Amino acid sequence: MALNHQPKAEVLSPRNAMALDTLAGVRGEMARLYRLGLNGRIRSDEMTRFIYALKEIRACLEAETLIDVQQRLALLSRNMDNHDGHRVLHQSTFPRS
Repeated sequence: MALNHQPKAEVLSPRNAMALDTLAGVRGEMARLYRLGLNGRIRSDEMTRFIYALKEIRACLEAETLIDVQQRLALLSRNMDNHDGHRVLHQSTFPRS
């Protein structure tokens, strides 16, 4: 088949596209692509490539979340004082009289 007679790729409607800045959005987009593949709307090799890219986005989101948790934990650890072998979780901001 000549190059100019190849079928054009189907354009997927962005109507159902999810925001990819949350894990739930990435999961929803993966599910949408999976359903499109099951229904024959996209080829399985295309679906696989898209899902792979979404898995990489998911990994980045998870890494960002982990960094945030680590930073919060470090902040909490710095705010805790060791008083006579006991950790004090909360200190009053006002001096006692």
